[in-house]
Amino acid sequence: MISDKPRTAPDLTARPLEWNPPRPAISRVPYLPGLDGMRAVAVVAVMVYHANHDWLAGGFIGVEVFFVISGYLITLLLIGEHERSGQIDLKQFWLRRARRLLPAVFTMMGALMVYCAVFKRDRLGEIRGDIIAGATYVSNWYQIWVGQGYTAGASFAPLRHLWSLAVEEQFYLVWPLVMVGLMRLGRRRLPDISRWLALAALVIAVVMGFLFYGGDPASPDASWEIAGRSISINDALYLSTITRATGLLLGASFAMLWRPYAVMRGPLRHKGRELDLLALAGLAGLCGLAWFLQVTYEDGRGDPWLFRGGFLAVALCTLVVMAAVTHRTAATGRVFGTPVLVYLGTRSYGLYLYHWPVYQIIREAAGVKMSLTQFVLAMAITVPITEASYRWLETPIRKQRVGRWWRRVT
Repeated sequence: MISDKPRTAPDLTARPLEWNPPRPAISRVPYLPGLDGMRAVAVVAVMVYHANHDWLAGGFIGVEVFFVISGYLITLLLIGEHERSGQIDLKQFWLRRARRLLPAVFTMMGALMVYCAVFKRDRLGEIRGDIIAGATYVSNWYQIWVGQGYTAGASFAPLRHLWSLAVEEQFYLVWPLVMVGLMRLGRRRLPDISRWLALAALVIAVVMGFLFYGGDPASPDASWEIAGRSISINDALYLSTITRATGLLLGASFAMLWRPYAVMRGPLRHKGRELDLLALAGLAGLCGLAWFLQVTYEDGRGDPWLFRGGFLAVALCTLVVMAAVTHRTAATGRVFGTPVLVYLGTRSYGLYLYHWPVYQIIREAAGVKMSLTQFVLAMAITVPITEASYRWLETPIRKQRVGRWWRRVT
C-alpha cells in the first residue's frame, strides 16, 4: 500500500553483462519495480476478498504481504540514510510519511462525510468514532474496543478497512525510534539484531496461537473483560498492532540481511536462477494459503490454521518471493515488474483506501457478498478515483510541488 521510491531510480529491469556498482552506491536504496508488482497482486487479492469471500476465501492475506514489504522497505530506507549521513533524521522521515499518507486518507474521509451528509444523514453519528479513529490512526484499537471485528456484520461500515493502515502508521511512528537505538550499536551488529527480530516475530506467532480461542464465539470464554467491556479475543488477535507485528518484524529483519546492492557484491550475486525456483515455491505457498485460509468459518468460529501459524507462513512465503524479486539477475523481478503490475502497485495505497467505501456505498452493508456486476461497477468507480488521487493529490504533495507552486503564486 505504501510506495517508497527515491526521486532518481536506477533501472533494474535491464540486465547488463557485469554488475560493478561504485562502492558508495551500497548506501542507496534502489527502486525495485518487482516490489510494486507484489503490492499489485496483494491489493487485487484483498479487493476480490472484500467483494465476495466465496471467490477467494483467503484473499485477506494480501494485507500481511503489505506488512512484510513495508517492514522491509522502511528498514532499508533507514539503514541507507544512516549509511549516507551517519544519522536518521526523524523529523524528515515523519514528514515524508505524512505527505505520503495523510492527504489521501483525509480526502477520502472528507468525501465520505459529504456523501453521508447528503444521502445518509442518519449515519453521520454512527461513523463519528470511525472518523476520529481514522484521523488519528488508531482504527484497529477503536474497532477492538467497540466490538467492530473484521468480519462483524454492520449496516454501514465504510471505514473498517483503515485498521491495517493504523497498524502500519503506528509502526512508522515507533520503528524509526527503535532503529535510532539499534544503529547506535553499530551497523556491523545488524546481522545479529536481525536474528533477534526474527525470534521476536516467532514468539508473537506462538503467543497468538496459545491465545486463540477456537470454540463458540458466543461463549463467555471467547472474550476478555476489560474495564467493563467484553473484548473478543480473536478480534483483538487479528487487529492489534502487537499481534500483527510478525510480518513487519520479519520484513525488517530481512532488510538487515538482504540489501540489494550488497547482495550483488557478494557470493549470492549469481544465484538468480536458484532464487527463482524458491520464488515459485513461495508463490505456490501463497496461492495455497489464499485458497485455504479463512478468518472465520460459517458458524463464526475462527480458523485455527490462520491464528496458529497461518500469518507466519504467509510472511515466510512473502520473504522467499521478495528475495527473488529484489535480486538483480532473477527473472522473478522482471515478471513482477511488468508495466501493468507496476501501475497497479504504485497506486495500491489508493486502491486499498478507496475501494472499501465504494463497496459499502454500493451494497450498503458490510459482509454482503457482491455480484460480479456490482464488482465490475465498483472497479469502474474505484480505479478512476484512485488515478485522480495519485496524479493530482498524492504525487504533487509527496514531491512538494504544491509548496513550490504556492511560492511562485505568492
